[in-house]
Amino acid sequence: MSTASPGLETCILVFIKILLFFACRGYLLRNLYHDLQDLSAQQTVEPGSPPCSDDANLELTTLPGPSTAVVAVASGRPLHSTLSRSLFSLCFSEICTLFLLLMCQGIDLLDPGVRLINWKVSLWLLLATILVFIPLSYSLVLSGGPSGKGTQPRQRPSVLRALLNILSVGLFLFLLSFIPLPSSLPTSDFMGTTLSRLTVLGTIILGALSGFGAVNTAWNFFPPFYGTLRSHPTEGDIAAAEQGLQRVRRELAQRQSDIQKLQAAQQPNQEASWFSHVVPFRGDSQMSSAMQEMSGLESLEYQMSRNLEALRQRQADANFSRTISGKLFNWGGRIFAIYCVYRILNAIVNLIIPRTAAIPSSPKEPVSTSVDMMSTAIAHLLSLLPSVEISTKDIALISRQISLGLVGVIILSSIRLVLRGVARALRVTSRNLGASLMLLMLAQLMGIYLLSTLIQLRTSFPPPPARPDTEVDQGTVNLFSTLPEYQLFGSLFDGSFLLAAGVSGVGRWFGDRINGVGAD
Repeated sequence: MSTASPGLETCILVFIKILLFFACRGYLLRNLYHDLQDLSAQQTVEPGSPPCSDDANLELTTLPGPSTAVVAVASGRPLHSTLSRSLFSLCFSEICTLFLLLMCQGIDLLDPGVRLINWKVSLWLLLATILVFIPLSYSLVLSGGPSGKGTQPRQRPSVLRALLNILSVGLFLFLLSFIPLPSSLPTSDFMGTTLSRLTVLGTIILGALSGFGAVNTAWNFFPPFYGTLRSHPTEGDIAAAEQGLQRVRRELAQRQSDIQKLQAAQQPNQEASWFSHVVPFRGDSQMSSAMQEMSGLESLEYQMSRNLEALRQRQADANFSRTISGKLFNWGGRIFAIYCVYRILNAIVNLIIPRTAAIPSSPKEPVSTSVDMMSTAIAHLLSLLPSVEISTKDIALISRQISLGLVGVIILSSIRLVLRGVARALRVTSRNLGASLMLLMLAQLMGIYLLSTLIQLRTSFPPPPARPDTEVDQGTVNLFSTLPEYQLFGSLFDGSFLLAAGVSGVGRWFGDRINGVGAD
């Protein structure tokens, strides 16, 4: 029990929060944001983009502005970069604070009332960041950012645009309120129901990401499963693909120049008479034909860019696999791919034959859990180590945490592809804007995943049952009692996991045969 005053303990916790916030913003994000910029720059050229391959690396913020825009240029970092960095750091600091408070509860370090108040404040801030601030930042960044071509200037924020952004977030929260809660969930306050609904949504998202990652890992490390083993591309293959792509890009640039000339020739006659707008002329047919031809060239150039990117990646993977570290990585990847295949089969079995395991430390709380034999085997192997002491009754608890950690590894193995695919779908061509969007998505996923981890920890370390004949003392409330029970979310995770795995497997199979491209 701490002897310091509650005010001093609260000040210490606030100081730790501020320290974590600026440490994340100043040091952790320094490398992460640049990595996301590089990932955004690696996107292939979208249809309709300029044929130059280096356009994705050009930023409008480096261009000189007019003399009237000195104030805007002097602001330094763009708004989307400041928002994404700040929200990611806020998520990181609040999550670390929650885990710190749990450790303080375990060793009885701070005053229980101080722990509970700061726990609720951090939990509310984290929920507000995940459900309100980050979705609102999505709307602000996408509506105020440059266009898909990257040629339109940033629009000034207006009251109408701000209201539309707030309305979209309100609609999201309204739809979130319709998520059904588990029938066995006891009557809870607003925070408890919000956490439960977010857990349902987060379980679906994490299950889908895990299913995609499991299929992607198995697909990459076991190519004989989906066809014949592909030969490694040579320098001649890549050179031929580069030459073909350059020819298509030169022809595309020529068509764009022809269209600009036709537009310039038609510009003086646009206001000649109303008759010119009714009766088509030969110039209009030439423009339509040129536009159709350019559209076909853009599609061809996009597909050839994807093929060239896949060839380069396959060559880099082949060169890396010849090294000692590459061989070790491939063996580790194959072992992990076997676990991914087992996880898919295990999810099928859990949905067909659901099983229930009771945790011995709390006989009054039956917990529906997916039986992961490989995680249990790892826990048994750890118990055999002389430096690790794990009792038999703790094997189930440790195996659940190992299983949750392996799910996190599966998600991390595919998060780059997910982020790049989302940025490509949104037609983001700016490296900074793409990195900001990816950072916002990472912050949201990190918050959802670690909230799910806290709820799993509640299952592993349940609070003592409340007695109906006694009143709850706010000064001795267990922090885990403010979290919902992880009872009926296991089957939901398995269902979304299998659905995403099936869709990803079918998509990869058809994609490789139609496009002839490797993992994208």
